[in-house]
Amino acid sequence: MKLGIVGAGNWGMNLIRNFCKILTVENVIICDTDKKRISKLDFEYPGIKTTESLDTILNDDKINAVVVASPAETHYDIAKKALTSGKHVFVEKPITLNVKEAEKLIEISESKHLTLMVDHILIYHPVVKKLKELIDEGTLGEIYYIYSQRVNLGVIRSNENALWSLGPHDVSLYLHLLNEEPDLINAIGDVYIQKENCIEDTVFLHLHFPSGVDAHAHLSWLDPHKIRRLTVVGSKKMAVFDDMEPRNKLTIFDRGAEWTEESGVGVRYGDIYIPNVPLKEPLRVVCEHFLECIEKDKKPWSDGFDGLKVIRILEEAERILKRRS
Repeated sequence: MKLGIVGAGNWGMNLIRNFCKILTVENVIICDTDKKRISKLDFEYPGIKTTESLDTILNDDKINAVVVASPAETHYDIAKKALTSGKHVFVEKPITLNVKEAEKLIEISESKHLTLMVDHILIYHPVVKKLKELIDEGTLGEIYYIYSQRVNLGVIRSNENALWSLGPHDVSLYLHLLNEEPDLINAIGDVYIQKENCIEDTVFLHLHFPSGVDAHAHLSWLDPHKIRRLTVVGSKKMAVFDDMEPRNKLTIFDRGAEWTEESGVGVRYGDIYIPNVPLKEPLRVVCEHFLECIEKDKKPWSDGFDGLKVIRILEEAERILKRRS
């Protein structure tokens, strides 16, 4: 298996690290036009092959797959060229910046029988796997609502707002945990820094699902705290996934409230416990899964259709944001 990675930025370097460990340096080639990044790669990965031309990768019949880790606005063009060239494709989130482009990538991948996978990294997280098990087996009871916070100070982007930069993580997580798509979408956002370009720094995204579950995401790169937290409230128990915790990332609260005709509303305070979840770097799981899907002709957990579902929601939320602004 030989693989080309397009983009050696911050996240691209994480992908390079993982794929080089799995496939070895000899089977990975990097494409980037930044000479400083190329020099850094030559120092950190002696002997690694690099190129400034995407065509070098696309025209190499020995390269089976392409990883797209370039800026979001370039995802569609690069992924389309790679698929058209007969390469399996792994795309950073979001898969594209609009529904039509995502649909086109799916169409090409399906017609050529190629793997198209999106890096919705959180659904590969061991804690999320455990949390979904708890939800599916009914340990938390009926799910009432979910809310998440994905906030910090920076990185402030000029080519996309907080919704598109941070939102794919939470939206993909909601869809994965609830196994349904929303029937109502709402979004409120504000522009504080880049007012001329009308780029929202803070977005509050609300989704309502047919089952009755509400999901709410607070997305911001203009906040004093760095928070990566998801809370799931059920009729029996409640769960908190805090990805900023170094070890104990999942906490289960045996707490709740219920109403009875005899006593009215009663609040229950039970035990708090932390399940033992063996941790493995989610990105390593993602990279291994992509290669396994190619080798065994398996459907990825986050395929093109999953990427499309996320884009549909973000596109509608963006439309609502711009209408209000």
